[in-house]
Amino acid sequence: MARYGEKADGRVARAQKAREQRRTAVLAVARRIFADKGYHATSIDDIIAAAGIARGTFYLYFESKRAIFDELLDELFTTLQAQVRRIEVGPNALPPVEQMNATVDRVMQTLAENREVPRILLREAVGIDDEFDAKLEQFYGRIEALLTSAVLTGQQMNLVRPCDAGMVARCILGSAKELVHWAFVKQEPDALDLGHLGRELISFTLKGLFQ
Repeated sequence: MARYGEKADGRVARAQKAREQRRTAVLAVARRIFADKGYHATSIDDIIAAAGIARGTFYLYFESKRAIFDELLDELFTTLQAQVRRIEVGPNALPPVEQMNATVDRVMQTLAENREVPRILLREAVGIDDEFDAKLEQFYGRIEALLTSAVLTGQQMNLVRPCDAGMVARCILGSAKELVHWAFVKQEPDALDLGHLGRELISFTLKGLFQ
């Protein structure tokens, strides 16, 4: 009896793994088509055809095209958040600017490895779909909150001058969005020196234009 149960458990585990793999494959196909055609121009039929699945299979995993988009954004935010490190101070710590450079390097590399999602985000026009706009606003709001927290932490550590942390966070986000748009939508990131992009972004954020 125990042996039968073990076989049954094994079949269940294999079936679950196969479902997860199929779902991941559908998500990857949707990500690619969104990046190529744009979110709004992509239909569920496009995804189904490219993934080689039945319509019922699609709805087994995702209730709508929007559900896929939401998951892609949430996944990107979680991945980016994991690259951010608190600035360490102390006798053995690297200079703060070097730590910031390392964080931006990790973020740029993450964007390069997931370049399809930034392309989806930055190529789509706002004002076409209220729910789409709301999701984008929520995503950028989460990024802005991270930046605001970083500025406030820098002030507490006496590394950042007194300023309106929220306003400065919006300025940093605006600069970063334009740079990422140029690097990952207008250019091929493989041909770019991502470290150089990061250094210029940090330098501009900390110093502006003056020496």
